[in-house]
Amino acid sequence: MGEWRDMTAEALEDQYSPSRWSSRLGRETIIQAHIATMAAATQRARASVQTALHVPYGDGDREKLDVYFPPDPSETFPVLVYIHGGYWQCLSKEESGFAAPPLVSQGVGVVAVGYDIAPKGHMDAMVLQVRRSIAFLVERYSRIRGVYLCGHSAGAHLAAMVLSTDWTEYGVVPDIKGAVLVSGVYDLEPLLHTYVNDELNMSREVAQRNSPMQCIAPAASVAVTCEVLVAVAQQDSPEFRRQSQEYGQALRAAGWSVSMLDLAGVDHFDIIERLSEESYILTQELVLQLQAARD
Repeated sequence: MGEWRDMTAEALEDQYSPSRWSSRLGRETIIQAHIATMAAATQRARASVQTALHVPYGDGDREKLDVYFPPDPSETFPVLVYIHGGYWQCLSKEESGFAAPPLVSQGVGVVAVGYDIAPKGHMDAMVLQVRRSIAFLVERYSRIRGVYLCGHSAGAHLAAMVLSTDWTEYGVVPDIKGAVLVSGVYDLEPLLHTYVNDELNMSREVAQRNSPMQCIAPAASVAVTCEVLVAVAQQDSPEFRRQSQEYGQALRAAGWSVSMLDLAGVDHFDIIERLSEESYILTQELVLQLQAARD
């Protein structure tokens, strides 16, 4: 713990710049390629799957959900809620439906969550929005049987914050059966010293109260049993890999059921892009978890 405090500012910037660690593409091109890949796959999903797009869960411009229904939505079905990354300052639900086709074919609903990104959105508000979206979802769609969270990068952070929610404030307790957290950030304090905070403008207090590492609820206090899968890419930076390892260990120490998955041959970007592939190991893990919800 705390090694990041000994790093130079330049080293810390490097560690929290995922585009510098991929062996596939250059730093300037990989992010644009990632956005294009996700957007194209989302368009394909919208063209092939029954959807309800832009469903408002609040009054804000981005407070909307895209719902991708399984072939027979008259039956009860588990739902995967996908929370996009983009360092809380880019991407949207418009690039977040890419994983729907292989999942809906297995009888799973997929929901892509929109939320306000920086500079309009600030960290407290983003966490609140995602929590509200989950409460709205389970109230609106009574046929949902089991909620699974999946978040990538900043989205993994937001999904982890959902796990620490006190649902008494929301008048509903979602049946969150699992969470797949992919290449996430679980301690925001190191980001205060990097370019990432230029738009977010977090104080130390904001970073601490919105750090999943700082607000892990004992598993015994959680209303439902939740399986957590913490996944990280071989080509994630050492800091991203450390954060995943330490968060997984902290959850386990608090009594949560945790699996760790270290995926070889992928970087920070294609670790999530490949969820559009039926044969991809992470897709298969999700299908297994989601099918278990129906058994």
